[in-house]
Amino acid sequence: RRDMKAFGVKVCCIQPGLFKTALSNPAKIMKEKEVIWNKLPPDIKMQYGEEYFHKDAAKKQKLTKIFLNEDISPVVQCMEHALTSLHPRAHYVVGQDAKLFWNPLSSMPAVIQDFL
Repeated sequence: RRDMKAFGVKVCCIQPGLFKTALSNPAKIMKEKEVIWNKLPPDIKMQYGEEYFHKDAAKKQKLTKIFLNEDISPVVQCMEHALTSLHPRAHYVVGQDAKLFWNPLSSMPAVIQDFL
């Protein structure tokens, strides 16, 4: 964002939480992970272990169920505001999960982030 200012380009960062889109489709994500997992050499699979793959998948599905925002219109509204406002904000944090969890988490010390 700051690098572009030298060229007269104003950049607004939109930081959405987890919204229901094709990118957050749990079935699609799992299918892609399985494809990658199946292509790994046996020694790499052994290092991680089959259990790792399943635990990671379960954790991601749990987070999706807890944090997934069904209504994507707040993101679109932020985009519209950033593009049409005379004085757009530098950062837009969108979604209750982003405001209450992800954004505060990013400013915490690494040891706390890792614990959470």
